[in-house]
Amino acid sequence: MTQLWFRLEDVIPLAEHAMACTSHRPTKAQDLAQAPLRPALIWNSNGSHDWIESNGIPGWYTKHGVLHTAVASTWQHTATGRRGTVDLPRYRTAYIPLGHTEDQPGLAVAIRIARDYQRHWMWIDIDPTDAPGHVRVGFTTHRISLVPAGTIWTFATVTCDAVAGASYPALIAAGYTTDTGHLLARFDRATVENLIVDLDAIHDNPDRAHDPMPGQYPILRMLDDDVLAVYADYHDGFNTIVYETDEVCPDGDGHYSVGSYRWPWRLANSNWPT
Repeated sequence: MTQLWFRLEDVIPLAEHAMACTSHRPTKAQDLAQAPLRPALIWNSNGSHDWIESNGIPGWYTKHGVLHTAVASTWQHTATGRRGTVDLPRYRTAYIPLGHTEDQPGLAVAIRIARDYQRHWMWIDIDPTDAPGHVRVGFTTHRISLVPAGTIWTFATVTCDAVAGASYPALIAAGYTTDTGHLLARFDRATVENLIVDLDAIHDNPDRAHDPMPGQYPILRMLDDDVLAVYADYHDGFNTIVYETDEVCPDGDGHYSVGSYRWPWRLANSNWPT
């Protein structure tokens, strides 16, 4: 079984598009599931990437003519190129209905509730032993699956633009990166506290010529239950609005995977583009 992880903020517009459309396109996934044609999300895979899209008509495209999708973020094994995707030639699409059933309110309602309760991630379990279309979907505030079990973690010093190029000690997944080529890093509690202080100093810069623009850098706060909350901000023309974008729970070793699959971590002594 493969578990795919999507940002809920990417999924919500697709679900709302499908629900708002009065017509819906037939798909191979719907045919395999022998399901009625109703508002749905369609999962697809090409063996290296997994994505979901709306089945609503008219389709929703970017200004460049590309269909809007939500793409799953996963790991990549640097030596082999293998990824944590669904690579099953006979099982590369699934029909995920959004509407209610006789005894269930439906996935669209669940997605809206998840948004209201700040569930930042949506996961989909793809099990080839299931009948077509029988996928399991869930929501969580934080991502709990980073790399395959048994991965070795090594010491390194990392940096990224999200922390203004500052360097921090970390454990990185040996032999693995994100599917976009960035490091997967974990930090101890002391380093997380330093991250909080350093980012606060950036936001509190009294020099109006060099203080950050809204949304340029994240804000970190440690909650009462040792959960790290990640916030972003924007200005609506009158006030600065701060909102939560992610939560990070300590793992069994007390480390925090801050920014995993979100921030472009790289080695501090490298010249990797961000």
